Amino acid sequence: MADVNYTFFLSLTIIALGFILKKSQIISEKNGRAIAKIVFNATLPALIFNTVISIEITPSLSLLSIIPIIYALLVFLFSYLLYRNSDKLVKGLSLMSVIGFNVVHLAFPLIQGIWGSVGLKYIAMFDIANGFVIFVLCYLIGSIFSPKNETEDKRQIFKNSLKKLITSGPLIAYIVGLPLNLLGVIIPTFLVDIMETLGRANSALTLLLLGIFLNFKFKKSKWKHILKILGIRYGFGFTIGLILFFTLPFELLYRGILSIALILPIGLAIIPFSVEFEYDEVLAGMVINLSIIISFGSMWLLILLLGFG
Repeated sequence: MADVNYTFFLSLTIIALGFILKKSQIISEKNGRAIAKIVFNATLPALIFNTVISIEITPSLSLLSIIPIIYALLVFLFSYLLYRNSDKLVKGLSLMSVIGFNVVHLAFPLIQGIWGSVGLKYIAMFDIANGFVIFVLCYLIGSIFSPKNETEDKRQIFKNSLKKLITSGPLIAYIVGLPLNLLGVIIPTFLVDIMETLGRANSALTLLLLGIFLNFKFKKSKWKHILKILGIRYGFGFTIGLILFFTLPFELLYRGILSIALILPIGLAIIPFSVEFEYDEVLAGMVINLSIIISFGSMWLLILLLGFG
């Protein structure tokens, strides 16, 4: 296991490098979107595939693939009551933003850097259900409250959601890797080596991407909505995460990574969903950027305070 402070400082440096490269106009956000496609369709699926085929699936690990869905439904019900009298545009974006997590760009590189494959197996199992939350639940919620909802065919909306789910590179890696694991299929060494080589590039690329897309321009008029969304996310995330940490009968690292997972940033998919459903893209970008900053610091602090690093 690597030193926690060193790993976080190293990660912060790479994020800062990405931000500096963007500000120096060496790399643009357009370049970043191209890098994101490589991460989403090559390096991350490779890392997930190699992780999934090598772990022993147990009932406790399976629980990690259920918790994100239960958590999302709980937070959604609370938030729906809170936003019941709000404008549909605010309500739709807010309800999408309070559930689902950006596991890809923060959790995978940091957890891999600190705990290696031992830690990756826990966050990978969590991300299986999280993918469903992002690409199905968030997408459906966004479509329901969108002004486009009155004219779009409901069946088409659901089909679009399923298409996003089954064409997601990371989820395809899970769909292929899990059955191979459960069936005990031996993967050719050459294929494993290819996946391992691609997977090694994932951490650096994802951290650079965080820096490239980081933005510190925040409009004052939107702070009310931002603080409400972040208050719900981190209020629930910290509370439920700590309850599970101190009550679940599993090993320390399992409980620690679960508590980390529940305070991860808002999923980046909310931005394209906001564009598609005609929500406030600026607000979506602002709240996502702030959540990345808050989650990075919160994860670092939580690991030190709970002593599982």
